[in-house]
Amino acid sequence: MTSSPTGTAQRIQAISAVADGAVLTTVVLYFNHVVGIPEATVGLVLAASAAAAFALAAPLGRLADRAGLPRAAAGYALAVAAALAGYALAQTLWAYAAAAIAFGVARAGIAATIQAIAARASAPEQRVSVRARLHTVLNAGFGVGALIGAAVLAAGRPGWFVALYAGGALALVACAVLLSRIGVAAEPGPSPRRSRRGALRDRRLVAVTGLTAVLLLTMPILSVLLPLWLTNRTAAPAWVAAVAFGLNTVLVFVLQSPWSARVRTDADASRCALVAGAAIAVAGPLFALMPLGGPAAAAAMALTGVAVLTVAEVAAGTAAWHLALRHTPAARQGEYQAVFGMSGSVARILGALVALPLITALGSVGWAVVATAMVTAATGLATVGMRSEHRAQHRPAVSRTRPGAGRGRPRARARGRSAHRRAPECAGPG
Repeated sequence: MTSSPTGTAQRIQAISAVADGAVLTTVVLYFNHVVGIPEATVGLVLAASAAAAFALAAPLGRLADRAGLPRAAAGYALAVAAALAGYALAQTLWAYAAAAIAFGVARAGIAATIQAIAARASAPEQRVSVRARLHTVLNAGFGVGALIGAAVLAAGRPGWFVALYAGGALALVACAVLLSRIGVAAEPGPSPRRSRRGALRDRRLVAVTGLTAVLLLTMPILSVLLPLWLTNRTAAPAWVAAVAFGLNTVLVFVLQSPWSARVRTDADASRCALVAGAAIAVAGPLFALMPLGGPAAAAAMALTGVAVLTVAEVAAGTAAWHLALRHTPAARQGEYQAVFGMSGSVARILGALVALPLITALGSVGWAVVATAMVTAATGLATVGMRSEHRAQHRPAVSRTRPGAGRGRPRARARGRSAHRRAPECAGPG
């Protein structure tokens, strides 16, 4: 048993992220080019996988809370391993679809449960920073996995793909063994007021999750929309897409933890959301104008746009984590993390079924529509934070007007909040 659940969670995150990166960068091309499943059908299977992960997120989280987070996470890891073994063996559409849906659902389950383990082992004021470290590890592992996947793609041998998926299955079995040895403090029982409320009835969590889903269009932009736009509509060299992905990975690794360390209050989170909106307002036009330039200009606009978009990704992620998860009930970590994780599934669905058709059909105008939607979501996230901060500022005064309210404790709480509000603002890492 390890002495640090958060450290073990980071190691497991790293292993699973490497497997995810290698699989996600190869699986579409493998089943399209090698197995022979049509591109449109592959897209429908991926959408079905994301939809299943979305629908089952809350039940998986509740199951994790009831069964125990380490035990549930180990079970989800074994399910991911089984799905990867399915990829290695699949040679028909239905076998591929079954493996893809199982992979999407189990992957969502283990991701949320690992984050819940780390959150439960951390003090509430440390959870945003812990989540940021996990996200940094995720990006680093995904980058390593993408390099492994690129090597397999370059080789182009069917046996290498099969070996990659089999190796990923073994890696997830190792994760399950590590998870079974994690020691996490026992879950405190839910308070009577909270006992009948599920995470989906928490209006703040649901609102932040929905807005975050739109902001997480950064994921399909970097992995799907921008590469297709670069190769089909601009004069930029083909290698720019790979460099852009690498640039995003490096910047997230450098910026995420120090940026998140500066967010202490809802007001700080609101400022982060506004920074994200401003960055998207710059990145969107850069992507839209790329077809107007030659190879060098298009490449420069692409890389500049990705750098600015990464600032939006880091700032929006920090704001969303704070506003959604800062006050998660201790006994519902798995459920809350799983519901918030639905934002990623929704973003993938929106990217495939809405953003990609918009940009394909409307070109630069489509980019403007997508960017406008994301800026609006960032503004909405900032509004959630500002309203929450406003309520926090006025709560002590309300308490003092109640009959029989003591004078010492409200003033102490007010002083605590005043000191809390003096925490550093979101101005980026420093």
